Amino acid sequence: MEIGNTIKERRAMLGLTQLDLAEMSGIGLRTLKNIEGGKGNPSVNTLTRIAEILGMELQIVIKKINES
Repeated sequence: MEIGNTIKERRAMLGLTQLDLAEMSGIGLRTLKNIEGGKGNPSVNTLTRIAEILGMELQIVIKKINES
C-alpha cells in the first residue's frame, strides 16, 4: 500500500482532519495533501513526525542501485 494512502486511512481512523495533522506535525497543509496524494518526496524527518503523531512505526528500506 502506498504510504500516502496509509497516512490518510490512519488519520481518518483517528478522527483527524488534514489541517489537524498538518498543524500537529508542523508541516504545511499543502505538503500533507501532496503526501497523502502520492505526490512529492517527503523527508524522513517529515514522515517520522507524522508517524509519531499517528502512532505508527516508520520502516525505511534502502535499495542499492547498481550502475552498469
